[in-house]
Amino acid sequence: MTVKSALRDLNNAVLDLQSADYNTYERPLERLAQTLNGSDLAAITSDLRAAADFDAFLERANQGGSMMGSARLNWPASRKEELGLVIHIIERGAAAPDWFLNFSHTYYYSGSKFVANIRKITAAVIIPFNRDFAVYVEEHAHGEPFQDAKSDMATEEDKKDLLQALFQLGQGGKRPSIQDAAIKYFPEWNRDRLTNVAEALFEEGSVLNPTGAMLYVDLSSSARKRAEQSSREPSGVIYNIGEMHNSPLQHISSGGNGIQTTTYSSDDLRSIVALYRQHVDELGLDDAQRRKADAQVATIEAQLMDEPDPSIIKSAGKSLKTIVEGAIGGAAGTAIAAAPVWAPLISIFGG
Repeated sequence: MTVKSALRDLNNAVLDLQSADYNTYERPLERLAQTLNGSDLAAITSDLRAAADFDAFLERANQGGSMMGSARLNWPASRKEELGLVIHIIERGAAAPDWFLNFSHTYYYSGSKFVANIRKITAAVIIPFNRDFAVYVEEHAHGEPFQDAKSDMATEEDKKDLLQALFQLGQGGKRPSIQDAAIKYFPEWNRDRLTNVAEALFEEGSVLNPTGAMLYVDLSSSARKRAEQSSREPSGVIYNIGEMHNSPLQHISSGGNGIQTTTYSSDDLRSIVALYRQHVDELGLDDAQRRKADAQVATIEAQLMDEPDPSIIKSAGKSLKTIVEGAIGGAAGTAIAAAPVWAPLISIFGG
């Protein structure tokens, strides 16, 4: 096994934990712990574990009052220590599943059902760990930060998307927040990506006067005009989709008038997740693109724990669609393009 395959196994265990219930959560936890302590990751795991004092971490926790769900953990600012603490949680949970249930019930309470607490700690702790641990491993496996040559550059599409999100948030007369925009519209963006895009908008003068930890900003007059124009103009052909299965498509050509109302049923989203898992290997994605695609699917699955938030689903779906279309459009994607297997995904996220 290689480091890359170990990270793939880790990601698969996280995906299994996301869909697990009260009777099946133990096995994914065991697989997580086993993979972390396998030969390819053991040295990094040991180093991270040693950097974190888990017992002291629990002692610093706010136990809350009499109200259920009021207990809070005080996470450290150090990324290395945070990763080490999550490794402790995974390993203790794998060794003592009942401890994991009690821990999630205390600090990630989401109702009287244990499965809701399991899914909340998975979404809040395990999924972010999976992402950040992979980055940490890449950095240390190569001896330098793992990034491509353009990772520190904001794309025009990202700048346009963030500007449009800020414009929408400011419609009620309040100053929009960059952090609020990231939470609502771009949950798959990591901190570096958000920082790069925000700094690019500051440098070009599109956003002004940042204040507070949430980065409340003002839009320049020219930026506001661009956002207003973008919100009015149809972008090519628009498809209005009700439900994905057996639904009529309303076709509105460029220059026409229409309202796009996209809804996502839980059944449709589960079908998309199943489709992805069954056929993703056929896309031939490189490791970086595969991790990005897996992250979008993880976001969609996390939304299935409750009533899906259309804005979050749309953002994750759009990113997933872009990755899939990129693979299909490549030289190696000719055979894939001839098959309609990805048509449902492209259709439902085509807006």
